[in-house]
Amino acid sequence: MPLMNWDQSLDIGVERMNAEHRDILDAMNIVYDGANAGQSGPAMMARIRRLGDITTRHFADEEAYLQRIGYPEFDIHKGIHTKLLADFAAHTQAIEAAGGVPTGAFFTFLRLWLSAHIKCIDLKYGNFARSSPKAA
Repeated sequence: MPLMNWDQSLDIGVERMNAEHRDILDAMNIVYDGANAGQSGPAMMARIRRLGDITTRHFADEEAYLQRIGYPEFDIHKGIHTKLLADFAAHTQAIEAAGGVPTGAFFTFLRLWLSAHIKCIDLKYGNFARSSPKAA
């Protein structure tokens, strides 16, 4: 069973960003599936690093998009990304120190991050994009 499934509540109305959000969700589920299968150590850390790489790339793409459309809350959004990446790095370091064994707290962080960030934070720019001529 996956950590999370994609559903319409995660659709922000910007297809490119939706596709990247699906990529993040898929990478999260790969980490989760590995943990449920008892995977740890370097193999698990590779999965977690891949999730981090996909997320970092997505945040850069998303920030470039927000600048292009003139999103008025860009600085706030970028600050949230910075905090999420710092939290992710702290979890990653703790998992690595524990031999590559993810904790329940890590998976709670991932689930809350993805659902809350997309449904609350990203949806705001999705709504803005629909009314912005620069988003076309």
